[in-house]
Amino acid sequence: MDTRRFAVFLFAVSAIFAANKTNAQNEAVLEEEIMVVDFVPSGRTYYYSPYFRDNWFMSVGAGTQTLLSEHKGRLQFSLAMAVDLGKWFSPYWGLRLAATGGELRSRYPSEKDMVYYKDVVISADFLWDMTNTIGGYDPYRIVSVIPFVGVSTAYAFKNSLSGKTFSMAGTGGIRFGFRLCRYADLYAEGRADIVSDNFNGVIRSKRAEAIFSILGGLAINFGGTKFKSYNPVEEEFALEAMNAKVNRLRASLDSCRKAAARIKAPAPTPEVVVKTVKPCSASLTSAVRFSINSAEITPREMVNVYNIAQWMKQNPGYRVVVTGYADKDTGTPEFNEKLSRDRAGAVASVLADKYGIPSDRLSIEAGGGNTQPYPDHNNWNRIVIFRCVADGDCSEASH
Repeated sequence: MDTRRFAVFLFAVSAIFAANKTNAQNEAVLEEEIMVVDFVPSGRTYYYSPYFRDNWFMSVGAGTQTLLSEHKGRLQFSLAMAVDLGKWFSPYWGLRLAATGGELRSRYPSEKDMVYYKDVVISADFLWDMTNTIGGYDPYRIVSVIPFVGVSTAYAFKNSLSGKTFSMAGTGGIRFGFRLCRYADLYAEGRADIVSDNFNGVIRSKRAEAIFSILGGLAINFGGTKFKSYNPVEEEFALEAMNAKVNRLRASLDSCRKAAARIKAPAPTPEVVVKTVKPCSASLTSAVRFSINSAEITPREMVNVYNIAQWMKQNPGYRVVVTGYADKDTGTPEFNEKLSRDRAGAVASVLADKYGIPSDRLSIEAGGGNTQPYPDHNNWNRIVIFRCVADGDCSEASH
């Protein structure tokens, strides 16, 4: 008897343990499914300047320089001045035109003899912001490390040995920026300009000489440094969410129409009711999106043009107004006006040429960048939308 009770007890404990394990597995599966549903992948974020006038800078500085060449004794350092003008085309790279110069000194042919001459070096440099590239774009970063390379020309004059000399040169160095505010930075820079052997007026079978400079000064950022971000993956998810919402609304509308069709109409009355028909104008839910600064219809968006064409074939009594838009943060008003008209024209051309829609049923409008259909989502305004127009009841036209 005790053995039977013990066996029953073991069976009950096993059943309870198995049930708890099953529940735990179900919870784990449910949690995993929730995690999968909630996961939203993110793509690479791109940065761009909305206007060409943005992100220009000008630097003015001073320091010291010396020429590594034929000389006797210790190196001779003298005053150097520098000025440059450049532009950052992205948070990661930029270009500048720089001019440095001053006085150079060297002891030659003996330590008792000093040679003085002036020099000017003009260079075109490529700038690489190493901190933004490695650490990610941060407009509030205090210290920036910026290596640079370039090509230059060097000119020396008032040389007691040779008078004037000229040389093509190569430039390289590194610049440290110290942020004061978005409009101003302090900088320190070390650079070397490689020149030909005759630059100082003395040729001793060396292949090259070098002007080494250490400079520091103030950089002014015209308008402040600013870049707009663009993430195509996030925009793709937003577009899919909008399309899903449109599809849900369409399904709901179809359900309402089917329900209304099942309701029997009331018996007619002898009284004749005259309904006044007014001209209609209603928006269509299909839309065509475009890439930045482009009026080309992508294969993905071509399906929306097809939907409009099919709707127009099924509703021959309506005309359609095709209106193009551009986002206001990119380009000038004149450029956006033309771009929005080109986008509307591209869609209208496909409707007419590919799908055979008569041109007299289509009209185009340019919304430009001043009118924004989506004021809270600037990137969504690179779009073409449709509006039906007819002398009749438009209640069946909003699809």
